[in-house]
Amino acid sequence: MVLVTRRGTIRTLQRGGELAGAAAVACVRAFADDPFLGPWRARPGKVVLRARGGQWDEILAEPHVIAGDPDGESVIALPPRPRSLRPEVLDRMQAMSSELEPPPARRRDDDTRVALTYLLNPRVTMSSGKTLAQVAHAAVAAAERLPAWADDGSPARLLAASPADFDAARMRDDLVAEIQDAGLTEVPPGTITVRALAPS
Repeated sequence: MVLVTRRGTIRTLQRGGELAGAAAVACVRAFADDPFLGPWRARPGKVVLRARGGQWDEILAEPHVIAGDPDGESVIALPPRPRSLRPEVLDRMQAMSSELEPPPARRRDDDTRVALTYLLNPRVTMSSGKTLAQVAHAAVAAAERLPAWADDGSPARLLAASPADFDAARMRDDLVAEIQDAGLTEVPPGTITVRALAPS
C-alpha cells in the first residue's frame, strides 16, 4: 500500500498519524474485493511518499481513498499493487522524511474525543514516513477488531509514550494492536514500533 502526503501541508506527527491510519483503514475497506488485497494482507507493507503540486493532482486521478482535506492536511492511500502495475508518478516521488513536530506525551485536557490511541515506542528512532507507515499498520490491525471504530472514520490520537507507559500498554486489556516490524528499513527485525489502545 502506498500512502501519499502533500508536501508542506502536514506539520505534526500527531495529525499525520491520525490521517495515515484513517486512510489505510478506508483503503482496505473500499478495495476489499481487489484481487491484490488478499496477498498483501499476508505481508502488509506500506510506504509513505511526498507529492509536489502536480504529482498530487496525478495521484488524485488514480483509484484511491483520502483522509482529510484534499486542499490541505490529508493523506491519500492507494490500494496495494505489484511494482510493475503502480502509477508511473510514484517513481518520481520521494519518501517522506520531513521533520514534523513530535506528538505530545499525554492527551490534551480538551481532547474529549472517543478515539483510538497510538503509542510510539520511545526507544526507537524512525523517520516521519516510517512512523506514519507503522501507525497505518496499527490502524489496519485495530480495525479488524474494532469494526464500529472503522465505521466512524477511525478517529485517533498519537502519543509519544514514556518507556514505562509503553511497556505497561502490553499488559492492558484494551490493547488492540501491536506492530512488530519486519526490519527491512530503519529498525532491527522484531522491533515493536507502535501499540494501539481501544477508543476511550
